Amino acid sequence: MFGYITINGAALSEEEKARYRTYYCGLCRALHKTYGTLSRLTLSNDMTFLGLTLSSLYEPSALESAGICPVHPVRKQGYLKSTALDYAADMNILLTWYVSQDHLLDDHSTNAGLMIRRLKPHYERLKQIYPDKCRQIETCLDRIHVLEAQTDVQLDALCQLSGRIVGEVFRWKDDIWGDALRCIGESLGGFIYLIDAMDDYDQDQRRRRFNPLKDFHAQPDYFESLKQSLTLLAAQAAEALESLPLEQDVNLIRNVVYSGIWIRYEQLLSKSQKKENKQ
Repeated sequence: MFGYITINGAALSEEEKARYRTYYCGLCRALHKTYGTLSRLTLSNDMTFLGLTLSSLYEPSALESAGICPVHPVRKQGYLKSTALDYAADMNILLTWYVSQDHLLDDHSTNAGLMIRRLKPHYERLKQIYPDKCRQIETCLDRIHVLEAQTDVQLDALCQLSGRIVGEVFRWKDDIWGDALRCIGESLGGFIYLIDAMDDYDQDQRRRRFNPLKDFHAQPDYFESLKQSLTLLAAQAAEALESLPLEQDVNLIRNVVYSGIWIRYEQLLSKSQKKENKQ
């Protein structure tokens, strides 16, 4: 998974960070319960945010507990159990399946192949539970592969298609909040696509892989131009978020959307500036 949709811990209190960990650990345990121990390797901050947001919006019954685990074998860690986190676990596995398929196609990755074999029965089960989501996601992925094979890079179209995939994931229920949740997902999905392309650029160049930013990287305003696009996507996500009647853990959710998602961009910008200063 990507992991770009995360908190900015420096802007949170210790109590707030502990609260976030109850969702993170809750998602981890939801994965383990349904998909086994190895599924914990797929755990992502992105789907933790999904579980956090859905929990705040729908307020399903949540059981608070604590326990040890392989990562924390001595000290008990607090965690939550809820239907929202169960759904986030399903989406975590589903997205991991599709990301692994993409890695296998691009790199012939052995690890991706192993992950696909392990997840195949889970994917088949999820496809029965969420047929419409899987159909929409696979349609978007097929279109992305077609566009990536073309000579002219259609960056906007690629961002939109990636956003639609995440939008399908964020829309939990067909109700009055579904469109706003889809908008949050679509905006964050486009944001993830751009940040991931920036993050992978050097490695993609070394391995001669497709990267949608290849025609933009040499431009002098590369970072500023991308920041404008990222800012628009972040603003769209924030606007949709603020339209929802969120009260529970709303400071955590806003921390992610207004601050946390920018952490990797700032790291990449700082790295680039240091590289320029050395030249």
